[in-house]
Amino acid sequence: NCKETVQKGKRQMRLKIWGKGLLKIIWAIFAILLVGLSFPQIYGMKCYSVMSGSMSPDLPVGSAIYVKEKVEKGEIITFITEQGRTMITHRVAENNKEKHFFVTKGDSNQYQDTKPVKWENLQGTVVFCIPFAGYVLNFTGSRTGKIAAVFFLFAIYLATEIFEGQTKRRVR
Repeated sequence: NCKETVQKGKRQMRLKIWGKGLLKIIWAIFAILLVGLSFPQIYGMKCYSVMSGSMSPDLPVGSAIYVKEKVEKGEIITFITEQGRTMITHRVAENNKEKHFFVTKGDSNQYQDTKPVKWENLQGTVVFCIPFAGYVLNFTGSRTGKIAAVFFLFAIYLATEIFEGQTKRRVR
């Protein structure tokens, strides 16, 4: 009977060690994800989320895209509409340097966009894309996402503390 109790105690200890390790891995992945998505902004790039399929398959819906300011014909740009309410990411079909506008077209769209894009509406040129990371950016940028992120971090911290407390009590 004593042997069974010792075996049970060892199993519980292994489970707690595994659980604590798993929590640390989740914590690390979450931190790496947040830092990784923010890091390019340190180098002056802006980050946006792709929310439509007009640039598929090069830029899938839900991707995070990072943009810079240099623009050439054939490059993909992000710009704000004349109304200032919507960000759009399309390819430059023409860069009119005399009249200071771009003609753009979504890769999946049949026709060029009807309205030219004024240079001052340019947000930047796409440098790289991280598929599906735009969903994370949109969520963490919302009020609900920020609350969820804080709650998640607190829950991981609390779970780690509980595991450590139980492990220390068992060792004594």
